Amino acid sequence: MNQNDIKAVNELKMLTIDMINRSGGGYPGISLGMAPVMYALFTRILNVIPSQPHFFNRDRVILSSSHISALYYAMLHMASFAVSKDDLMKYRMFGSSTPNLAELHNPPSVEATTSFAGDGVGMAVGLAMARRYLDSLIHEEDAKVNLISFTTYCFLSDADMMSGTSLEAFSFAGAQKLSNLVFLYDANQMTSEGATTHVLEEDYEKSFMAKGFYVDTLKDATNIKEIARAIEAAKNSKKPALIVFKTTIGKDSFNEGKNIIHSGTLTLDDTNSLRRKYNLFLPPFEVSKDSIIHIESMMKFRTDKWEKKFQEHYARAKNINNANLNNILSLLETGKTTIDFLADHYKLNEGYRETLIESNYKVMNLIAQKSTFFLGGSAGLSYVSKTMIGGSDFQNVLTPKGRNIRFGSRERAMSYILNGMSLLGLRVFGSTYLCYADEMKSGLRSCAIMNLPVTYIFTHDSLYASEESSLRIPVEQLEMLRSIPNFTVYRPADITELMGAWESILQLAKPSGLIVSKNSIPKLPGSSSSEVKKGAYIIKKETSRLDGIIIATGSEVVSAMQIAYDLTKSGLDLRVVSMPSIELFSSMGNTYQEQILPKGVKTAVIEASNKTVWYQYATSEDYILALDDFSYAGPTLEVLQRMNYDYDSLKLRIEQLMH
Repeated sequence: MNQNDIKAVNELKMLTIDMINRSGGGYPGISLGMAPVMYALFTRILNVIPSQPHFFNRDRVILSSSHISALYYAMLHMASFAVSKDDLMKYRMFGSSTPNLAELHNPPSVEATTSFAGDGVGMAVGLAMARRYLDSLIHEEDAKVNLISFTTYCFLSDADMMSGTSLEAFSFAGAQKLSNLVFLYDANQMTSEGATTHVLEEDYEKSFMAKGFYVDTLKDATNIKEIARAIEAAKNSKKPALIVFKTTIGKDSFNEGKNIIHSGTLTLDDTNSLRRKYNLFLPPFEVSKDSIIHIESMMKFRTDKWEKKFQEHYARAKNINNANLNNILSLLETGKTTIDFLADHYKLNEGYRETLIESNYKVMNLIAQKSTFFLGGSAGLSYVSKTMIGGSDFQNVLTPKGRNIRFGSRERAMSYILNGMSLLGLRVFGSTYLCYADEMKSGLRSCAIMNLPVTYIFTHDSLYASEESSLRIPVEQLEMLRSIPNFTVYRPADITELMGAWESILQLAKPSGLIVSKNSIPKLPGSSSSEVKKGAYIIKKETSRLDGIIIATGSEVVSAMQIAYDLTKSGLDLRVVSMPSIELFSSMGNTYQEQILPKGVKTAVIEASNKTVWYQYATSEDYILALDDFSYAGPTLEVLQRMNYDYDSLKLRIEQLMH
């Protein structure tokens, strides 16, 4: 190997060890084992501009093996990105730009927040999908313009190869024939608890080739030239690619090849031994000017040609002055999509009645007409949940502009793939039954942490799913979704509120969950699309005096209103409050909240879900008509009666509470 490369790689290793030792913890094993791969990627392959970390056609690096973060920070520093020596010295400290595990844009060159095994795999697949989609839209306007040609590189560990999320995402990537997607696998065959023997024995070449991958294995993961050759070949393979690097965890340390080196720090003796072995005697956190210059020159020589070619395509696109192309340029330059959807612009027949699933299908297709950047799919349930956009499917190289994504039964991967697509600015959605929301929990949390405007649509939200199976009835899922910080849940009561929910979702551009009933629901008198953004409003006002309040959400609002009307015969004058979003209502000031729910008034809640969230609004636990137990399978009416949740039972309980 070139002596300059050898010196620079060794300095990269020591810089990372200095960070880990100073902070009192980290992951030295992967840092010593994968440093040559990280170095080869940056100096020989990666198309990036250090002074423009958000340049939209940059290659993306995703750290699914997030414990490689310290090595990544050190490489950014040596490659003259905006990561200073002081940043490295503050590794793992509170408030620093170099946290233990990398976070989105912290520092600016981090493309995604990763922590769980497999999450980066799904997001890398999503980025590759978004790239193909936008590239296809551009070529539809001008086949000679190549504005978006980046490659996504994703670092993997043994844990990623064992993750169910990864397996779902790998399978999907192969089926979609996603090119410009390269996985770099640190196959050191060691985890924190010991060797992978008996837990990870797989012929990756056969397994991934069967999935439709290009596969290469490097037994020597120290030769920069061979590493670069392998990555370049994978990049140009026209398939998703996996490179298996046979590394040694903690290479050159006293604990080389042992699980103890996975995490923690190196002893002083071990650290000094490394310095002697590498013939490096600079003070901690110092790297030679020669190495910085060498890395800079290697990168600049390659990327200058790449940037010049790109600028020619960019100038051509600007000169065309095509409206669709200009919209794509705006998305790429800002990373944001604006979709104007005003619910009150649409007039609804007062006799309107259909399943909310069907209504949602119509609303989504109205939105789709306004923007080609609105797309998504379902985890194998699109025909049942009707979360489809008119047109073709996104189907590998055959219909890359299709807007319906068939994820198959891959809820976990779907959640992360959507996050990855959103990282490129697309407004994406994904759907499944509400009872499967738990399968997506880690992806939803990831979305909320990164504040990505992904919309998750959950259907079959009540006891009316009992005809299929008791397991299909969501009991605790609404509470789970509402417990996620920075995640807004909408449970509209009818078509009017549904349209208001979509207007709010598109305007706020934040992580959201839309809960859609399979029930046939009329357009309710008093329902309002404009009030949805407040989270709750009075859908039925009391006539003369306020004897009590019924709060309800979703399809239960229908029952609440009918109960209120029927109980006028018993002398009760009740208000009904529809609360499509608890999170939005909680964000309103006290003045508005007390207008809707005045203190001292008997207040009951009807919602077919857990009780916990409703204690803050109900008069007492007895006033919460909810479900805190699993249901039964069988005909809906019989199940409702068995659960004391049929109309007559609810009406009787409300009447007893309010008198």
